[in-house]
Amino acid sequence: MKIHEYQGKEILRKFGVPVPRGIAAFTVQEAVEAAQKLGGPVWVVKAQIHAGGRGKGGGVKLARSIDEVKALAGEILGMQLVTHQTSPQGQKVRRLLIEDGADIRHEYYVSAVTDRASQRVALMASSEGGMDIEEVAHATPEKILKVIVDPAVGLTDAQATELANGIGVPAGSTAQCVDVLKKLYQCYMETDASLVEINPLILEGGGGIKPANSTWPTSAWTARSVAWSMAPAWRWRPWTPSSCTAQNRPTSWTSVVAPHPRK
Repeated sequence: MKIHEYQGKEILRKFGVPVPRGIAAFTVQEAVEAAQKLGGPVWVVKAQIHAGGRGKGGGVKLARSIDEVKALAGEILGMQLVTHQTSPQGQKVRRLLIEDGADIRHEYYVSAVTDRASQRVALMASSEGGMDIEEVAHATPEKILKVIVDPAVGLTDAQATELANGIGVPAGSTAQCVDVLKKLYQCYMETDASLVEINPLILEGGGGIKPANSTWPTSAWTARSVAWSMAPAWRWRPWTPSSCTAQNRPTSWTSVVAPHPRK
């Protein structure tokens, strides 16, 4: 199932994760009304497409007035947004998310995904949020931390604290980060998701921790490719006709590269 950022954040909100206030808009007028309702003084105008890298492609802009919101909404709505996760033709932007601006002091990366080696849920985190996590895994894999969750116990405070400390969350914000991580795990399990990814998870000037962006199943390959790249090579391999028998042959390619977390 494909869902947009604003829909994913609404799900996170239902699990108690503190997400920024935001309103979806399908027209320029709706964008202006959303900004007026939020109140400002700073807004983020965000293209909603099923692909990452929207900011680099020009689909995420900061506005400091209602007039700027109107102008940016007019520019982004209807554009063919090209990112590293789209085709060369890009995707047409048909909706926006108008969101409160944030005083960002640091950006982290966190995700919940199935670890194929252990057949359990893994929570991954990095101090290098706000960028392509694949690049981090390739260049500095030591900056990606991972804990494996025992399904009979769930994510423990000790595991969540290990991740928070490991990625450098300030002591005064550790408790809130632990709370967000535990709710992220709960959300992953209870919604039967194949991936819940927050990139970035931001540290605000006042010490608050909240998701600035969330990614759901459509980009599951991102976190899985990172998780698998950190496992021994023999743990997994793509399916080929010669490597499968009639008994273990998958029904589709998707069932190999994106296995359901509890199947």
